[in-house]
Amino acid sequence: MSRRKRTSTGQPVNGQAKAAAEGSTRGPTKGPTKGGQRPSAREQARDKIARENKRRREQRIIFVVAAAVVLALIGGGIGIQLWRSRKAPDTPNQSAASAVAQLNAVVPPVTGKPLVLGQADAPVTVTLYEDFHCPHCAEFEERYGSILTDAQIAGRIKIELYPMAFIDAGSARASNAMACAAEAGFPQTYYLGLFANPSLDWNASQLISLATTVGGAATPEFTRCVDDGKHDAWVTSINAAANANGVSSTPTMFIDAQPVDITTLTTDSLRNQLDEAARS
Repeated sequence: MSRRKRTSTGQPVNGQAKAAAEGSTRGPTKGPTKGGQRPSAREQARDKIARENKRRREQRIIFVVAAAVVLALIGGGIGIQLWRSRKAPDTPNQSAASAVAQLNAVVPPVTGKPLVLGQADAPVTVTLYEDFHCPHCAEFEERYGSILTDAQIAGRIKIELYPMAFIDAGSARASNAMACAAEAGFPQTYYLGLFANPSLDWNASQLISLATTVGGAATPEFTRCVDDGKHDAWVTSINAAANANGVSSTPTMFIDAQPVDITTLTTDSLRNQLDEAARS
């Protein structure tokens, strides 16, 4: 009579349980392998090389794309600069230019002193610190310029203009050219023309061309004045005067030496302040 084998615990062991028990005594098995076998060292090296080549291809693609973006940005910047330096000045508003032309007069630049525009005996003095490449100054001129011009024409105000030059070289060239125009007798219309073209580079060619655009004359004297930077020292003195007066940003405005908060200014409040100054 046959007997079934028992385990050390006395329990019978069938074939499946025996295989499981034997398997539990063996070492841990490896993960899945190709064809049931582990990859050879050569295959592992080949896979590593393939992964490295893929990584390098991806890096090259990223580099090429990045380089293309940079070149596009550089090309766009060069294109904009070429446009700024080659574009001819636009004519300012014709009605405004015609109205203000009657105020044109010879205004000799004096070291450290502003250009005085308008009737010298006007009862109210409006002091402006501006930069011809300052976008906020261009916005100020667009919004409030006509109010100031009307008051000038009416003989109610005169403007003390400090054309500062702290943004770039074009600012300095434009400020010098403004002094040249004042010396030549057409400062008011030239002032309008400069702010009608705030995005131009303001190289000498553009500044000379602007004289005829606004109805002035690009005489040999005016041309030399612009080309040679005749009033560069005056421009420097204007910057120094602004600094001495505590002005560090543009536009900055005073009415009869009283500061005006441009951030809260409206067309109505500007008119009211001018009226109040005229009454005082």
